[in-house]
Parts: sequence; structure tokens; C-alpha cells
Amino acid sequence: MGIELCRESSAADWLKKQGLSWWRLAVRGPVGYPKYARVRFIPDPDFPGQKANDVEFDQKELSEKEQVGVALDVLSRYTTTPNECYFCMWTGWDTAIPVAPNFVFSNRDYWLFRGTLTDYADWNDSDPVRWPYGYSPDPAFIWPADRAWCVTNDVDPHFATIGADIEAIDQIVADPRIDAVLDDPEQEPPYWG
Repeated sequence: MGIELCRESSAADWLKKQGLSWWRLAVRGPVGYPKYARVRFIPDPDFPGQKANDVEFDQKELSEKEQVGVALDVLSRYTTTPNECYFCMWTGWDTAIPVAPNFVFSNRDYWLFRGTLTDYADWNDSDPVRWPYGYSPDPAFIWPADRAWCVTNDVDPHFATIGADIEAIDQIVADPRIDAVLDDPEQEPPYWG
């Protein structure tokens, strides 16, 4: 099928109806899932205000996109609609998308795309047939049509947040290929200064 730009954004209305501030929704994702995890792209800071530039990190074997891909592989078993998924891309990057954003809330504008879960592998591919939208950041939101789970990956934090079924989150946290920890949506995680 391939990822295609949606003509309208009603599939994302459920995110707006969360009633959350733009920052809370963009960084931490929607509420209401039984359990949450954070996939950490770099470790959490050791103390408040610590700057990421002051720490030398070991290079991870997997890129951020690949780490999210591992989580999506687990999540694919926890949706009835893997062939209908949605992806939001923040407009704050210089891309080759010639149309206005089609999903807007408060301080963030997005383009909404539709595709299959397996299409995620083509996101930002250098082959213009597979990805005709130019350089693009990782999706800010990913969810299947049945909304069984949601991955939130804003540009600012050092992690992606996942809300899903208890068993799915437990499997993500246990997966040795990624650094995932349980998350409490009521508590702010540590942030780099």
C-alpha cells in the first residue's frame, strides 16, 4: 500500500478530544491506556538540569527509528487493524510536502498519513518511490485504526512514550534489543537540561 498523505484529519480527532495541553499530548501522548512505557533513546539524566552535551553516550546499535520499529513489531500483535495505521509528522522540519498541515492543535501542526504498520519501515527512505516526501523526522504519533495503542515521539524529549495493553507493555519493557522502562503518565519523567 505505502504511506500516503491523508486528505482530511478526522482519524486524529480522538487526540484533540483528549483535552490535554499541547505539551502534555505532544510529549507524553494520550491518556487512558492500561499501561505505559518509555523507549529511551539515550539514558535518563542522573540529576535535574544535567545537560546531554556534558555526557558521553555509547553509540546504540539501533537508531531511534529502529528502536521504535522494535516496539511496533511487538505492538503489531496487539491490534486488529495492522493494515490501517496513522502517522503524524510535525511540520517543524524542512520537508518536500507541498500542502498545508492537515492536523493542528495549539502549538503543533502535523501532516497526517495513513498506511500499514509494515509501511513504517519505508518512513524517510531515500528511495523517492517508497518515500516521496523528502527528509522527514520520525513520526510524532503512530496508532492503528482501532487505537489499541499509541506511540508518541516528540522532537524534544530523549524518549518515545507508548500507551497500550498491559501484556504489550510488559513485552516491550522485557525486549533486550531496546532500552524501555515502565512509565507513569501521572509523573513527569526526567528531562535533560
